[in-house]
Amino acid sequence: MRHSTTLPVLAAPVLAAAFAALLLSGSANAGERDHAVQPSSPQPVADVLRTRGGTVSGTVAAVGATWMTIQDDSARTDVTVRGFLPAGIEPGAPITVTGRARKGGMVASEIVLADGSLHKPTRDDD
Repeated sequence: MRHSTTLPVLAAPVLAAAFAALLLSGSANAGERDHAVQPSSPQPVADVLRTRGGTVSGTVAAVGATWMTIQDDSARTDVTVRGFLPAGIEPGAPITVTGRARKGGMVASEIVLADGSLHKPTRDDD
């Protein structure tokens, strides 16, 4: 029985293309930290801080003009925004925030208030 040499000849370009895509994806991910985090299912605050970004749902613990502290059963963290927080954020209110972890806190890219309204700060990068 004679072995076919066609398969290795056809597989070489496919493998080369896959290898090139793998190399290119590495350089694309290098700047990923500069992009906004996409909303996902809420996760515990501690997990989002450890994985450097995501979506959390919790309770507002404290509020300032450009920051708030949110907490859940796992942890508590400060959340900052570019500009001012939207109206209606008060201590004790439920809130959902999507953003990236930075310097032990979060930088918000999206905020969903208890009434379901969505707010997107002007930018989430410094």
